[in-house]
Amino acid sequence: MKVLIVGATGYVGTAVDVALSRNGHSTFGVARSDTARARLAARGTSIVLADAAKPQTLAKAAADVDAIVYAVNVTDDDPEIVDSNALRGIRKGLAGTEKTFVFVNAAWIYGQTGNVPATEAAPINPPPLAMRRVDLERQTLEMTRVGIRALIVRAGVAYGRGGGIPAMFAQSARERGAATILGDGTNRWATIDVDDLGTFVCKAVESGRPGRAYNAVNDDRFTVRQIAEAASRGAGAGGEVTILPPEIMGQYGDCLALDQVISAERGKSDLGWRAEGPSIVDELEAGSYVGAALAS
Repeated sequence: MKVLIVGATGYVGTAVDVALSRNGHSTFGVARSDTARARLAARGTSIVLADAAKPQTLAKAAADVDAIVYAVNVTDDDPEIVDSNALRGIRKGLAGTEKTFVFVNAAWIYGQTGNVPATEAAPINPPPLAMRRVDLERQTLEMTRVGIRALIVRAGVAYGRGGGIPAMFAQSARERGAATILGDGTNRWATIDVDDLGTFVCKAVESGRPGRAYNAVNDDRFTVRQIAEAASRGAGAGGEVTILPPEIMGQYGDCLALDQVISAERGKSDLGWRAEGPSIVDELEAGSYVGAALAS
């Protein structure tokens, strides 16, 4: 299968590219800069000269592939408009083809979940930063009405390869002798190893059911304090943490302070997916983040 990845040079997009290639698919990455083109070329990914901010380029690229994965973190001045227009361009290019479109979203869209694991049927109550993603999910599901096999992957906080959001714990521990957390750290994060997430998206492309959302998380229920303490130990700071109020990081802080327990049973059932990577605690304490610290 020929799969176009919008966001192929990003943290999640890279893992998706690796997983798809490993499973025998031909991958194509969107690139709009020389740096992005060099990254794609270095790992053997075919380059498509397109841009999420120029939806007509995505509509044109859709004709040459069998599936599209949208996993881009838009950094333009108005990301909401860029994302929305990009999805319209993809819809135009895929309409009537029965090709597959996978929109990768964040599980933050559920907001606070409480102790009962949130399934895909749970009501969504996103914090302000994630609110704009609700309409993007709506646009995605409406694609099924025009002959597109569209579905959604709602990912937990991704970790591994020394990157992602958890890297901030290791960095603060290295630089200041304690991992910085927002709030008291008793809130839980829904998490997923980034390579497991790549595999999840690959399986969604191959056999996901159109019109469905899939939660991509593992079964761990670590608190943020447990996660940060592991990062602190891995960085040589002895498990020390320091606390800051979530308000200091504005709307982003609201997302980091969410307490979430989420179920991936649908993905396990429909896609045959299972988490295989180490836990976030093990990875931060003795995995890739330790190597990142030694290399820095």
